[in-house]
Amino acid sequence: MVDYKQILRLRAEGGSQRGIADVLGCSRNTVAAVFVAANSAGVGFGEAADLAAEEVRHLLLPEPAAPDSDRVTPDFEHVHRELARPSVTLLLL
Repeated sequence: MVDYKQILRLRAEGGSQRGIADVLGCSRNTVAAVFVAANSAGVGFGEAADLAAEEVRHLLLPEPAAPDSDRVTPDFEHVHRELARPSVTLLLL
């Protein structure tokens, strides 16, 4: 897991996105996403210095909300059993 607090620290020290990605062993896209989230939240390393790494992650990239749906979740065990039968395909189910 990427330490977003370290990304903010290296950004405050003037590191480039590629340099930060190389140092931390993560993708440039991850570093860019943290930069965008920090800019939109108005958070820099000064605000995140006293927080734990997990708190910084939740501050910048909160957990996505589960979508509300009226659809019933399929019974995957039943589907799996039916697919084991001869000549049964997903299209038939």
